Amino acid sequence: MFYEGTEKRLLICTNNLDLLTIADSFWHQLVAQSGAEILSCIQNSSIKAYLLSESSLFIWQDKLLLITCGNTKLVNAALFIQKRFGKQQISSLVFQRHQALKPHLQPSNFKQDILLLEKLFKGQQQHWRDDYQGDLFLFGDITQHTMPTQGIYMLHGLRGELAEDLQKNTLSKTIILKKLKLESFFNGLTIDHFSFNPKGYSLNALCGEDYLTIHLTPEQLSTYLSIETSFSDSQCIDFINHLQQLFSPERCKKMHFKATEKKLDISLS
Repeated sequence: MFYEGTEKRLLICTNNLDLLTIADSFWHQLVAQSGAEILSCIQNSSIKAYLLSESSLFIWQDKLLLITCGNTKLVNAALFIQKRFGKQQISSLVFQRHQALKPHLQPSNFKQDILLLEKLFKGQQQHWRDDYQGDLFLFGDITQHTMPTQGIYMLHGLRGELAEDLQKNTLSKTIILKKLKLESFFNGLTIDHFSFNPKGYSLNALCGEDYLTIHLTPEQLSTYLSIETSFSDSQCIDFINHLQQLFSPERCKKMHFKATEKKLDISLS
């Protein structure tokens, strides 16, 4: 059975709302709209992080970041938020899809999703069609304060002993975390993680206002590891180097987000 590991992302920034005071039942409804479910939650004074059956949800006081994979329909979550909060409470919205390995198995494509969003929001689109393929829709203004993400690292074609073990067996989350050595590279993390049966692994980590999330899909046809974080490149470089040595990926792409007071710059390397 094939599982689509590549993600869809939704960032929504709000006006005059304290999202951290909203009841958990609302976030369960939001996640269900996209076709996923909440497994567990960790939080500190700045962020609440939900580990999902398909990726992660992060909540700050004034913004939320919902990441899903598999056959989820993330655009439904955006429509749900707009209906519940009202358009006037949404200051900015970023909807992004990495190119799926098997797009014909997805319930919708980017063009169909944007037709729904554009009925509510007048935004801009950005597309990539080279080594990395993906699409992004942006409504409103994104600044350094409102953009939590600094980098997304995408490792494709995982190889090596751990990658083989993950394909053949259901490894415990403790064993996987020990191999990742996350706490050797970052101090003061609060960690929530889950090992899926028969395959797959997800992790959320918080430190103050910063977040880091890891999603590992050891599908034989599409072994894939993604790391998304608000930590800077300099804070992540040693950890990413460790992962490259651990998994010897066939391809590795980095997407870097830099928000200024005037625009959102996205670069690929």
